[in-house]
Amino acid sequence: MYTQAASAITPALIIYLIDASGSMDEPLGAATKMALVQQALAAALKDMARRSMRGGTLQRRYKIALLAYNAEVNDLLGGVRDLADVLQAGLPSIVPEGVTDTAAGFTAVERLIDMHLPALQDCPAPLICHLTDGQFTTADPTPIVKRLRALSVRDGPVLIENIYVAQDMLRTPVDDWQAWQGVLRPGDLVDEYARFLLRLSSPIPDSYRENINSYGYHLAPGAALFFPGAHSELMRMAFAISTATQMK
Repeated sequence: MYTQAASAITPALIIYLIDASGSMDEPLGAATKMALVQQALAAALKDMARRSMRGGTLQRRYKIALLAYNAEVNDLLGGVRDLADVLQAGLPSIVPEGVTDTAAGFTAVERLIDMHLPALQDCPAPLICHLTDGQFTTADPTPIVKRLRALSVRDGPVLIENIYVAQDMLRTPVDDWQAWQGVLRPGDLVDEYARFLLRLSSPIPDSYRENINSYGYHLAPGAALFFPGAHSELMRMAFAISTATQMK
């Protein structure tokens, strides 16, 4: 599974689901959490563009959706868009405010996936990249995420990645993130909500792991699509893996 290459005929769909609650306006290092998210998103789009260049022309190998949620869900791109169109228009700003209705966010993703999945059967499995900095304040999103993970294309089931922007969640401190093997088991985490998000996350497909490791990382077989987002370097790595589908 997860070997279908992204091409102009079989583009990869990536849906970014971003927590836009008020706490995302809190400082993280020299910037706010949301500022770092937007920087990491912009870097991920640039990486997609670099991977999509052929003969000096940007191939339409990626399709992007960007949803931000708090008490409401905002579809910031107006549906699924080609990467080239997103790059031309630029990423919209996300203003943090309100509560964390994670279930509403994933419900909106489910509607989007249901609409587009029939046309994606020969494409790479869609990937949903969810970023949050805290616990949901409304309904539990678990049943919705389970339904999403049960959906498939020929390449494999829909992938769920979670990025958790919180400090001190790992049992063993990491000095060198490039040498880090990733989260392999619940016992690697001391934060209960981190364990909750880990349970919702897909395993990293070997093809994705090999592609991201070619940049100097050392994620191990069996690691989950779950990442701390405690600072800019980690957030960039987490968003980078969302782009790591196979290429033709």
